[in-house]
Amino acid sequence: SRIGIAPSEPIAIDYKPATFLFDYQRDITRVALAKRKFAAFWDCGLGKTLLILEYAKAVLPTFAGARGILIVAPPMVIDQTIEESAKFYGDAIAIERVESGDLNNWLATCGGKIGITNYEAFRNELTQGQLGALILDESSSLKSMYGKYAQGCIALGKGLEWKLCCTGTPAPNDRIEYANHAVFLDQFPTINAFLARYFVNRGQTQERWVLKPHALEPFYCALSHWCIFLTNPGVYGWKDNCEAIPPIVTHIHDVDMTDDQQSALQRAAGSFFATNPGGITGRKQLSKIAKGLDGSATTKYAFIRELVGTWPDESTIIWCWFNEEQDRLEQEFPNCASIQGSTSQNARRELLADFKAGRRKVLISKPDVLGFGLNLQIATRQVFTSLIDSYEKYYQAVKRSNRYGSTKPLNVHIPLLDIERPMADNVLRKAKLIQRDTEQQERIFRAAKD
Repeated sequence: SRIGIAPSEPIAIDYKPATFLFDYQRDITRVALAKRKFAAFWDCGLGKTLLILEYAKAVLPTFAGARGILIVAPPMVIDQTIEESAKFYGDAIAIERVESGDLNNWLATCGGKIGITNYEAFRNELTQGQLGALILDESSSLKSMYGKYAQGCIALGKGLEWKLCCTGTPAPNDRIEYANHAVFLDQFPTINAFLARYFVNRGQTQERWVLKPHALEPFYCALSHWCIFLTNPGVYGWKDNCEAIPPIVTHIHDVDMTDDQQSALQRAAGSFFATNPGGITGRKQLSKIAKGLDGSATTKYAFIRELVGTWPDESTIIWCWFNEEQDRLEQEFPNCASIQGSTSQNARRELLADFKAGRRKVLISKPDVLGFGLNLQIATRQVFTSLIDSYEKYYQAVKRSNRYGSTKPLNVHIPLLDIERPMADNVLRKAKLIQRDTEQQERIFRAAKD
């Protein structure tokens, strides 16, 4: 093996693909079952849930009732997974929802069962019990290299022969995301062993670990033994689901600063702040001034209300960043579906059902709360109150509505004050670079698979 570990022998398993699968879903499921331990880095909308369900359905009989399978997913993705299982498989797959606090009890007696829980469960110490297979959906949760959830997943999966990771494709400038996946899937013994093979530590800089010179192709060649990177099935020769996704049309709107905000900006840091927002603390401070969260008068909320009012027949997601900001947006849209971190799971289900059915035209939330995993294609408009955080959160939030199977363009609206423009420009600049680099990345990975 080119990554220093002897590959597992292919496993003979009686896999009968579902007839409704796309060609790449069928073929990659077969590879994942043969490898036992596998990661699917698939772009949004390519159908990772069906890969998960097919994998679980094929593996469970091999345990002969002695072991069970656990799927881990973000809270709202759990509902979507159970719904899709019922839609596509009916009674052929039975998935039990397992609450975080009950997980240890479930693991002790899970033989012959498939359960699904959320990453919050890994705040607790867990015992493997009868667990035989561990599947991580939206496994970018492993990205925080030394975080509690990542270490909990690695610990629970230690020694298991069957493990599957599914998540969106990591950005080319975020290859570090592969490190915990490699450890979870037993391809490397430690994160540092993986990093030392391919990366250089540049010390305490913004991009601390950087791929070694000339290591790009060997890096993807090595990864090709235990994962697949998929943004366009046609690149690999598959025929299904290769139609173009409708375009994303980005609109930047100018919002005037009030006299209050001009004064607040001068008090905060002087005029240099407008062109050099500095670190995350500086960016958040500017964003709070722009949104009146420092007590300044602002026209931003009224601007967003009037903007959304110009397309009354379309469904809209408004993405924001702060609790106080969301509270003020709720006042502008009294009939909206607003989901905060504190919103109960039952309330979330009801609000999302209303939004998906068109009973409520506006959904307000944060990328950290609803930005990963959900299919919200009903929204043909999105509004970002600003762009102050990572490209990944922006991209994932946009892709809730712009996915394979979407039939209409997605209009993304970003209303900005002048002091917010440098932050937004930085995120949008990254978006252009990553689109270019992703195409190169997939070509290299395709060549490595040959």
